[in-house]
Amino acid sequence: MICIAAFVILLIIVLCLPIIRIFNKKSADKIWKLFKKSTYCVGRRVTLRKCDSSFKDDIKNSILRKVVLKHPKWVKPISAAIEVVAVLIILVTIWSLLTVVKSGVSLYVYGTCNPSQPSACVLNSTEACSINSTPVNFWQNPIKWTGNWFSEFGQAFAAIPTRMKHWDARDYLPDPPNYFNKYDPNKPIALDVFDPGCIICKKSFQNQLSSGFLDRNNVAVLPYPIKSGDGYKFPNSFIVVSYIEAVRLKPLKDAPRPVEWLIIKRMFTENAPNGDNWQNAFNVAYTNDQARKVLSSWLKDFGYDTNQIAGIADLAKSDQIKQIIEHNQNVVDNQIKTRKIPTMIFNGQRHDGLFEEQ
Repeated sequence: MICIAAFVILLIIVLCLPIIRIFNKKSADKIWKLFKKSTYCVGRRVTLRKCDSSFKDDIKNSILRKVVLKHPKWVKPISAAIEVVAVLIILVTIWSLLTVVKSGVSLYVYGTCNPSQPSACVLNSTEACSINSTPVNFWQNPIKWTGNWFSEFGQAFAAIPTRMKHWDARDYLPDPPNYFNKYDPNKPIALDVFDPGCIICKKSFQNQLSSGFLDRNNVAVLPYPIKSGDGYKFPNSFIVVSYIEAVRLKPLKDAPRPVEWLIIKRMFTENAPNGDNWQNAFNVAYTNDQARKVLSSWLKDFGYDTNQIAGIADLAKSDQIKQIIEHNQNVVDNQIKTRKIPTMIFNGQRHDGLFEEQ
């Protein structure tokens, strides 16, 4: 163990050897000789042969030389401590390598190096609202924490094919799929996955609108309220999504476009009477009851009568709508397997995060 631990430490030092050589060539040469010895020793261990005992003794003796003269009784406990520290160095090194591999694979697959808390990864390449799971604290439950860690490791590797597959939006469309504009068989199909409360989703929709993306494609929407603990990341997202799913089941005849898209467009592009944008009002100002009241007033603006609005309000609270939303969440979590919202599927690819104008 000692020779392997020494190899790890010396490898790190050797990376800085050019700088050390500038200031002390003799020390640099000595380090290089030790590194070559450790490499030989590790080579033997890798091929299941015994480590060179002379190198191991050299390392221990160099540490114990001063101790044995002043405190002879300390030799045995310090020698045992050296063995323990060597084991810890090896374990930390293995753990570090596994973490690097896991982070690299997660970054490739999910676009974030930390799949359980995507927002905590500084390497995120695009803006997004993260789908964060509730992390288990290591000190509270180390066994569960370790199990979750390796579970994420396995899931990341299992999801590698999702980055290389050809994505077809038709495989994930809601039922029924209502498109932003009237369906045109000559246009490709695209799918938007977003949370009505996510500010990046609002920016993404605005970019799609201004760039003509919504006109060049048959775009359907799969609304996804992001969970957070026992609730939701944005307080009224579930209510907005429940109304979106309810009007999908009770479409309005002669509407300029499907009402779920009218709700989304107003939420993301228009302002409340007080001048605040609607999304911020739903996220910050409204209680659940106020959110339902405002959504019902929107339905009236769009053309529903009083009885229809009451029916939609009741449907939005029903188990049927809850089951539809749970199905949508299952599609996003276990089939699309994204960790970022918004997510779009078009041109045979999955695109996570903010839609950039093209």
